[in-house]
Amino acid sequence: MITPEPYRIPLRTLVGVAVGDVEQRDLVLLGSAQRSRLLLALTAILELAKHPDDGRSRHGVPPTRPAAAWALLGAVQHAEPEAVEAVLRDPAVGAWAFQLLRQLAHASVAASSDAPPWAGTAVLGSLAAAAAIRAGTRCSLRVPARRGRLWLPSLGLTGAVSRGEWPVVGVERGPSGTVIFGDSGSVRLPKDLSSPAEGWSPLPRVGAAQQGREPAAGLDHLSPYRDFRSLRDPVDLAPEDVELWRARTADAYELLRAWDPAAYRVVTGTVRSLVPIEGAGASRITSASVPDAYGAVSMSLPADPLSFAATLIHEARHQLLLAVGDLTPLFTPVKEGPEPAYFAPWRDDPRPLRGLLYGAHAFAGVTSFWRRRRPVDGERADFEYALHRWELRTALAALRNATGLTEAGGLIVAALAESAGEWWADPVHGLPGQLADLCCRDTQATWRAAHLVVDERSAGRLAQHWLDGHPPPVLLPAARLTTRPAAPGRARTRLARLRFADPKAFDRVRADLGAGAVNPLGITGATPADAALIAGDIEEAVGRYRAAAGSTAAWIGIGLAGEARAALLVERPELVLALHAALLRRGVEAGPEELAEWLGSHPRSPETPVRCSAGRCRSRPA
Repeated sequence: MITPEPYRIPLRTLVGVAVGDVEQRDLVLLGSAQRSRLLLALTAILELAKHPDDGRSRHGVPPTRPAAAWALLGAVQHAEPEAVEAVLRDPAVGAWAFQLLRQLAHASVAASSDAPPWAGTAVLGSLAAAAAIRAGTRCSLRVPARRGRLWLPSLGLTGAVSRGEWPVVGVERGPSGTVIFGDSGSVRLPKDLSSPAEGWSPLPRVGAAQQGREPAAGLDHLSPYRDFRSLRDPVDLAPEDVELWRARTADAYELLRAWDPAAYRVVTGTVRSLVPIEGAGASRITSASVPDAYGAVSMSLPADPLSFAATLIHEARHQLLLAVGDLTPLFTPVKEGPEPAYFAPWRDDPRPLRGLLYGAHAFAGVTSFWRRRRPVDGERADFEYALHRWELRTALAALRNATGLTEAGGLIVAALAESAGEWWADPVHGLPGQLADLCCRDTQATWRAAHLVVDERSAGRLAQHWLDGHPPPVLLPAARLTTRPAAPGRARTRLARLRFADPKAFDRVRADLGAGAVNPLGITGATPADAALIAGDIEEAVGRYRAAAGSTAAWIGIGLAGEARAALLVERPELVLALHAALLRRGVEAGPEELAEWLGSHPRSPETPVRCSAGRCRSRPA
C-alpha cells in the first residue's frame, strides 16, 4: 500500500504568499492541496452515506446511491479527466461538501432551509451528472433537485421539472443529448450549454480567457450552495446585467494585467467564481470569502474598474491565506479564557487575531495597488494609499506584539512588515494626505467610543475633581473592552472617498444632505456637518456639530475639525463620554469641548493605537 506524502509548503511559497508575489507553481501547489481537501471530504461523505438516516425520501423513485454516483465520476475521470476537474473546480461544490460533512460527522444543527441528509448526500449525483454531460458519457441518474430545479455544477441550473422541496428528478444522457425530467415536466439541454434555452440557465462566464480556455470565473447567481450562510434560490440576472458584470470584470482584469502583474497572477489563479450580492449602496462595495468555497468571491458590483480591481486583490489574498492556513497552522490554540480581541481599522467591531492577520494581509495588497496607481490617478490614489497604509501599519503594530501566532504566522507578519517598510516614508501631500489623516483619526476615535468604557467608579472620581474645581489627575483612567454592538460608522471616510472618486457625486450628496435626505447613495449616518467637514468648510461643520451635541459622532467631529482644546474628543472619546455621563448622574450638564479641554489640561506623551486583550485596553505612551 502506498502512503500518500503530505503537502509541504516551501519557504519561498510562504514568503510569496505573504507579500502577494507567488509564481505559477505556487498557485498550482495551493490549488492541488485544495483539490485534495475536497476529495477527502467527498470520500468521507461517501463513507457516512453508507448509513442513511430514517428521513430519506420514501415516495417516488429513490435517488441514485452515492456509491453509484461516485463510480460514474471515477469512470468519467478515467476517460475525460478535464470534465471532472471542471466540476470539482466549481466553488459551490466545496460549499456543499463541507457544510454537509459537518452535518453528517458532527451532527451540527442544520438550518431550516438546509437539505435533509438523504438529499444532501445524494447531491453527489449532480456532480456525476455534470461530469458525464461535459464528457458526453452515457448516464442514467436520479438526483434530488431543490424545488424541482436541478443544479449541474460548473454548468448551470434547469427550470422546475418537479414539485416539492427536494423531489428526485431523472437525468438521461444518450446519443441524442441530455434530458432532465420530473413529475411535472422535462427539459432537453441545448447542445451549446453556455447558451440560454427554454428551461435552461447556463452559468455565465466573466473575466479573462486563460490560454484559449473558458474565462476564469463563473458569475454564480444560480447555485443553491453559493451562499455560505444558507441555501439560496437563484436570482434572475437580466442579459444587460450579465453584460455589465462582464464588461467591468474585463476592465478590472486588464487594469491589473497592465499595472500589477503579480496581483493579476494571484487573482486569475485563485478567483473561480463571482457571486453577485446586494451592496450597502453605490458608494460602498460589499465582498466576502469563506474557507468552505475556495475560489468564490461574493461581492456587489463596483462602480468602476479601480474599485473592482482593488476588491479582487483583497479577496484573492484571502484565498491565498485560506489555502495556506489549511496546510499549516497560523495561530496557536487559545487554551483558556476568551480569545483576545484587537482594533482592526477596517472593521467597526473588535476582531480576533485571525481576523487581524487576514485583514492586514489583504489590505497590504490593496495598499500596494493604490501606490502603483498614484502616478495616473492622482488625488484619488493618494488618498486611498495613505488611508490603507495607516490601516496596515496599525494592524502590523498589534500583530508584532501578538502572542498567538505560530512560526508560520510570525513569518507572514515579518514578511509583510519588511515588504511595506519603504511605504512609511512616502510623502502624501495636500488635500489627500489631510483627509486621509482625518479619516484615520476618525476611525480610531469612533471605534474607541463604541467599544471602550471607563468604569463608573473611576468616572465618578473624575466628576468629583471637576465639581470641586480641581485639575484632572495626571494619570487618566484606563478603559476596558466591551462586546456591545457598534452602529455602522465611517460616514466621513465614505464621503472623503466619494469626493476624490466622483467630485460631482459628492456635491450632489452634500446638497441632498443639506435638503434633509437620509443616507444618500447608501452612506449610512452621514450628516450635513460631515459633508461640510470633508468639503473643508470648517466653520459650518463646527456650527452644525455643536447644534447636534448629543451625538457621539458630532462630538468626535468637533475634535476632528481642529479645535485644539477638544483634542481628547478624538484621542480619548470614551473618557469624555464617561465623565459626561458621571456628571449627568449628579445633575450637572457640561459641553463636550469644555470637558475635553479640562481633561487635556495636563501635558501628556503621544499615544499609540489602542491594544486590547480579553479584558482591558490601554493606550500606551509611544
